[in-house]
Amino acid sequence: MQLIKILLFCFCLMLSLQTVCAGFDEAAAAFAVGDYDKVLKQIRPLAEAGDSRSQYAMGVLYENGFAVAKDPKQAAVWYLQAAEQGNSDAQYNLGAMNEHGIGMTINYANAAHWYRLAAEQGDIDALSNLGVLYQKGQGVMQDKILAMALYNISVAYAGKSQTQAAQNRQILANQMPLEEVKQAQSLTEVLLKQQNLQPGLAAYLKSR
Repeated sequence: MQLIKILLFCFCLMLSLQTVCAGFDEAAAAFAVGDYDKVLKQIRPLAEAGDSRSQYAMGVLYENGFAVAKDPKQAAVWYLQAAEQGNSDAQYNLGAMNEHGIGMTINYANAAHWYRLAAEQGDIDALSNLGVLYQKGQGVMQDKILAMALYNISVAYAGKSQTQAAQNRQILANQMPLEEVKQAQSLTEVLLKQQNLQPGLAAYLKSR
């Protein structure tokens, strides 16, 4: 299971201000050659100014000890700032840190909270990991039908890519009655409707 997303974040961070973009361009080039000191120099002022993607990037640096002392607790501080602004990668990472006790004590309820926010934005790993929590009843009320639906959606969003969700789904399907598998498929179809993942999931949970 993938625990923490480690991305070449500099290549996908697109902001409107040219001065900020220039800073990211320099950080991207520095990251590519492993010049993490330069990455830190470019990213830190943007993060401190409140840019969520830069805050996420700071979390990555602290999580992995790039240009700074490795410090999961400090990484979590930066991830939290980004996550509260809706950054799905930071939300996923906070979910993983809570689930596995990285830089903090294990808290499955918090893990489910952050995974759900990222999942609602279509993050395939968050969908899969949230499914695991519902399958096991960790931090949430156990619901194998919802777990199966979340695996289905993760697989659908991943396209042809091989994912952990596909393996999880197969294992769970072998443990469920056929009627429950059908219920999960019906729920999947509802949640996959355009723009319905977040409201559909909220409605399902409210109805239980």
